[in-house]
Amino acid sequence: MQKSGLTAVFFLTFSLINAQNTFGEKQKTIQNGVEKTSEIKEVVVTANRKKTFERKIDRFVFNTENSIASKGADGLDVLAATPMVKADDEGNIEIVGKSSVSVMINDKPVNLSGKDLVSYLKTIRSENIGRIEVITTPPAKYEAQGNSGIINIVLKQNTSLGFSGNISTSYQRKSRNGYSNNGSFNYQSKKINTSLRLSQFNNEKKAQENLSVNADHRLQSESRRLDRNKGYAINYSIDYALNAKTSLGAIFNYSDTRTGNDTQNFSKYYQEAALDSMVISDTYTAGRMKNTQLNMYYEKKLDSLGKKLYVGGNVFGSNNTSPFSLASQSENTGVNYHINSDYQYRIYSGQVDFYLPFKNFTGEIGGKYTRFNTDTGLDFFVNDNGMLQYDENRSNAFAYHENNWASYMTVSKKISDQWEGKAGLRYEYTSLNGISRDAMGVKNEYGKWFPSVYVAYKPDMKHIFTLSYSKRITRPDGRALNPSTIYINPYSYVTGNPYLKPSFSNNFELGYVFKSKFSMTAYYQSSKDNFGQIVGLKGAANTVNYLNNYDETAIGINTTFSGTYFKRWDIYASANYAYVKSKGLAEQVQGLNSHSLYYSINNTIHLNAGKTFSFLLNFWNFLPHTKGNFEFQNTSNLSSGLRMAFMDKNLQINMTVQDIFKGMKFRGKAYYSTYSTYSNNYYDARTFTISATYQFGNNKVKGNSKQIKLEEADRAN
Repeated sequence: MQKSGLTAVFFLTFSLINAQNTFGEKQKTIQNGVEKTSEIKEVVVTANRKKTFERKIDRFVFNTENSIASKGADGLDVLAATPMVKADDEGNIEIVGKSSVSVMINDKPVNLSGKDLVSYLKTIRSENIGRIEVITTPPAKYEAQGNSGIINIVLKQNTSLGFSGNISTSYQRKSRNGYSNNGSFNYQSKKINTSLRLSQFNNEKKAQENLSVNADHRLQSESRRLDRNKGYAINYSIDYALNAKTSLGAIFNYSDTRTGNDTQNFSKYYQEAALDSMVISDTYTAGRMKNTQLNMYYEKKLDSLGKKLYVGGNVFGSNNTSPFSLASQSENTGVNYHINSDYQYRIYSGQVDFYLPFKNFTGEIGGKYTRFNTDTGLDFFVNDNGMLQYDENRSNAFAYHENNWASYMTVSKKISDQWEGKAGLRYEYTSLNGISRDAMGVKNEYGKWFPSVYVAYKPDMKHIFTLSYSKRITRPDGRALNPSTIYINPYSYVTGNPYLKPSFSNNFELGYVFKSKFSMTAYYQSSKDNFGQIVGLKGAANTVNYLNNYDETAIGINTTFSGTYFKRWDIYASANYAYVKSKGLAEQVQGLNSHSLYYSINNTIHLNAGKTFSFLLNFWNFLPHTKGNFEFQNTSNLSSGLRMAFMDKNLQINMTVQDIFKGMKFRGKAYYSTYSTYSNNYYDARTFTISATYQFGNNKVKGNSKQIKLEEADRAN
């Protein structure tokens, strides 16, 4: 009975496609003529007046080409510069005031998390990013994964006939030097639209991590780490128009990233107030992650009203090898380990989407199948005077397979000049199983409905009121489910939990927009069975486990404002207030309640009338707040920079400084029933960057037909 819901919405497909065929040929001809004329005009106006920030009914849009992060940066830097988004090198990516999110590239999920996601985002260059969409209550068209919303990175498309491109180079200084080089080459004719993008990077940074676990005895750990990250990436895309209504395309991504870190750890174990023992550990990791992705698609316009069919398939593969060596010395003995870990991800998906505009309403209907495979191996060796001895008891392997079937339908209608509505329903059926070498495993099947509703009221040109609701799910990834134990040092290890349950959330928003400059959104979010890492003590060892550890409700208000003063000062400001209440689910976890406040202000001051020299000054501050059983201390970031354009704006030079006062420290305390932990970490966020980007080719050639096509794609989003 559950799987029957997967096909239920498809019964409406062909009746929708064939419905309302009473339009005469004369009406079609007139509508085609009007449509072309209006679209050409709108493209010109939009291109000249595109704002850095836009607030739409269901999403916030950050147009990156007007930002300091538009050139000489990577995808992670662009996310970190996006209002309402927090992102760092440690894999913490979230929307302020919300829980975990999913990241998409051109409406396609990345299906990576943590540091794997960070490594992937660093292979994307800011020159190739058109905009960032922050979607806090996603429509049913999108996958339900992601507790509170979606961050959609939209890559640029060719906008003119002929050949064009850009090359860029940048130098980055943290505690160590780094650099990157990038190139983009585009060609477009009436039949072919193709792009080749290349990037290469090499960076190093230091990290400091301090953790204390406090109970009737205490463990204090201090780590100093040097991280290395270098690699290259290739992206190639081609779109071929078979005729005026049909096109075929393919997108290929490949990246090869080598990571490494050298860490020295000092661990002190105290019995009451007396030092019991101390261990000095040196660890070395030399990892390599290779990602390959191929997307192929078929698009067809079904009629002159704009109905479209999309059929696409995706194959994604990721190989992550991470040899790990650990040598420790204490007063009485020493240990020497060598661990080979291998993570392999394989993701296969296929989808069908119909975009169906009619005279009185617009419908969307589609379905998707995704196969997610994870195979991990952990081989543990003891180094005995240069001889590696295999430890079968500590070695393990874990195979995880997940199938997800999904179907959706949305209907939107402009009821009047003032009222507009949109409703959607998505059904996802998931089956999963995982088994480890030591016979620990998990098996589960479940089907869930995910509704979404939007209502917009526009009494006049100045005011817009919106009301929205969506239900979401967050599924554990393969690493969190992996029961293998990974040793960080003799006093610290991490173990996954194959019995983790998915987390579900309900999100409500009530919004108001004034003149597209000021917006205010009140929201309520309730999430169940949130999962995460639990730090504890087991004897003298610091243990990290995964548990479904808390439920949470949050009520808050988010405001944004953008404006231009004296024709040269562009300002964008935002603030978010929330009251968060958590309830611990695990016996040792204490739920916390708190008030929180986040605010940011971005300033761009154009120093000359031509706006070729600009000064930027940005600041954000997150006051103390809680999440689950963790109490965060204050974090902030003050950044500044100069953007200079030469040679008819074909050459752009950027100079920026991030985290000037080292305010981006991760500090806080976790509360448990019989103990607490305190963290004080800094990941070398203070950064000076200088970059140069040169654009070349036939960028100014105009092609009306191609501009119309791109505008249609924007409306379909």
